[in-house]
Amino acid sequence: LKALHIAHVRRYPKKHDPRKYGIWAHACILALKELEDKTYRFIADMVSEMANILSLLGISQSPHWTILHKAAMRFRGSLIERFVRAFVQRTKSQSARAGIDSTGLQPTRASAYYTSILKRDRKKRRKIRKHIKLSTVVDLDHLLPMIFKVRRGPASDHWDSLALVRKAHRIKKLKSLDADKGYTSERLRKYVVERCKAEDRIKVKNHDVPVWKTKGQYLKKAKRRKLRANYRALCETYHSVLKRVTGSAVRSVKVIMQNKEVAFKVLACSALRRAMSLLFREVFYRTMN
Repeated sequence: LKALHIAHVRRYPKKHDPRKYGIWAHACILALKELEDKTYRFIADMVSEMANILSLLGISQSPHWTILHKAAMRFRGSLIERFVRAFVQRTKSQSARAGIDSTGLQPTRASAYYTSILKRDRKKRRKIRKHIKLSTVVDLDHLLPMIFKVRRGPASDHWDSLALVRKAHRIKKLKSLDADKGYTSERLRKYVVERCKAEDRIKVKNHDVPVWKTKGQYLKKAKRRKLRANYRALCETYHSVLKRVTGSAVRSVKVIMQNKEVAFKVLACSALRRAMSLLFREVFYRTMN
């Protein structure tokens, strides 16, 4: 709720909106849905039995599962990005050690019952061939996502890298950027060094090619230097935690709802990470005192 307040998100954005639930309650319940990896109906019944959560959200009863589904359809992707960005802006660090990486998710149907039934009849079976690819720029100091991008199908890593790094630098100043071989490009390295004034820590491929045959000023510099520490594995750690906590499967069928579901997965992981760090800090200092 503090992150929503920092993101300057109004509880009731429009003047004549009903004052029953609001955006804050819908966002928290939808993030809890992805955290538990349950359906809309299950999460609505579960929240209705949790009086503490209802009082914390400022509502008297849990919304119906159809209301949650309609609220998820109304949410914009840019608004969810503001929620995710607020967790990074709450940290006290002035600059961030960033890392970029991508992972894949499994698109499935909304109900496991219909999935098993449709598999029996091949004529009625509908195949979902496209994959879901999630690219994320992560604050490696706090393991919080700064910006993310959802794309369909397997594609090259460096397609979205420059746009993501540009948006991440607007959120918080970058002091370094770690990435694997898939993001090695002269254009990205030049932007990191010249525009962001950050350290280029992107891995280099084709080590057997000598420096004098390599094209690009920053690619040559990257081949000459040796990195003392490796922070790239923290990006893989974040994606591993994201899949283990919220699940690697996406229940939605439509593309627009799949994107929003993945966005709420990222939001739920950020909220859980921030809550665990605050809880550990409170318990640790309480025992010390």
